[in-house]
Amino acid sequence: MLPRLGLCALALGFSTTANAQVNPAYEVATWSKFKTAAITYTFDDNTAKQLPVALPLFDRYNFKITLFTVTNWNPNWAGLRTASTNGHEVTSHTLSHPSLPTLTVAQQVTELQQSQAIIKTNVPTARCETIAYPNCNIGDIPSIQSYYIAGRTCSGQIMTSTPPDFYNLSSIITGTTGTVQTAATFNARVESAKASRGWCVFLTHGIDDDGGYSPTQSTELSAHLAYMNTNIADYWVGTFSDVAKYIKERNALSLTETTISADLLSLTATDNLANNVYDVPVTVRRLLPATWANAAVARAGVTVPSTISTVNGVKYIVFDVVPDQGEIRLAKATVTSNLGASQAIATETWPNPFTDRTTVEAKGNFSYSVYSLEGKLVETGQGTNSVKFGNNLASGTYVVKISQNGKVVSSKVIKK
Repeated sequence: MLPRLGLCALALGFSTTANAQVNPAYEVATWSKFKTAAITYTFDDNTAKQLPVALPLFDRYNFKITLFTVTNWNPNWAGLRTASTNGHEVTSHTLSHPSLPTLTVAQQVTELQQSQAIIKTNVPTARCETIAYPNCNIGDIPSIQSYYIAGRTCSGQIMTSTPPDFYNLSSIITGTTGTVQTAATFNARVESAKASRGWCVFLTHGIDDDGGYSPTQSTELSAHLAYMNTNIADYWVGTFSDVAKYIKERNALSLTETTISADLLSLTATDNLANNVYDVPVTVRRLLPATWANAAVARAGVTVPSTISTVNGVKYIVFDVVPDQGEIRLAKATVTSNLGASQAIATETWPNPFTDRTTVEAKGNFSYSVYSLEGKLVETGQGTNSVKFGNNLASGTYVVKISQNGKVVSSKVIKK
């Protein structure tokens, strides 16, 4: 059961709120990587062509989606396990798809709790932290809050960068019963989100002729996703859970510099949220000191991917932070791995330590291997830009080896 978490006040740019203190040299990105808008694609009811037809369209561009699953409707668990392993969100659309307000509170709890438990059992990498209400009818809020951090309706609105109610998050229905049926209408909605710097959530059921409600044509979806890929500099495509978490973390984030010298800055990033739930990286940027031509970022001796950007003639170093994961160091000198410059790979593993699973990031395609301290291989896999792992590991310390283009870098991770 998740703790009941309050909503956070908005904290953008250099502002200070009751929940967050941001050093004035830093800016917190409204959306990941300083994208202009957030876009989320959600799929309901586990219809027949969602996994074999729609999902590959998103995988082509490494876009992650949310699959709201009715657990009593015989979902394709093997396909959902693969989707979850690849970074897609598999989460709850209740046990049997009832209209929640028509049930007693006890019956609603059964729908909420058992759906979550069944998904976690059948899809071990699924955290199942969000819910889509059947027929968009919200049930008993205190019960929902006991199990989920956010809930989705379908009021057809593009949301602001901080929605007022995380248990009444809007979505836009696609397909024959909705206003979004073609690539052009998909594109128009994301452009509206860009204009308002908001969050657009699409709600899709059937694909082509699979018999699902309000079918969306895969050809139109494919054309729209090609448009998104062309314009990806403007849009962050994130799962429903990741975007909701990002907003709450961004608004609660405190950034404090504890060491300031000519060549080194030490930063702590904290918030007041549960670390075992809220672990999505938040993008920040810092004014580059006037005497620094470049900079590098590291945490616990491991390089954190970063870039230098110029905004209105001002140089910044841009990087991601996960709150409450220890001291971050910004150095004037270039930071490389201890394997030498010729073998250096820019990687980041977060959170570390972790309680459920952790994420390793390395730009491009890479493979990873996890070893016990005795040298036993306990997990291996591949990823593009990022991959989650560790869900089935026992508590302890492990060595993670990342291989890319014949180069290898190692780091230690701790599972609590």
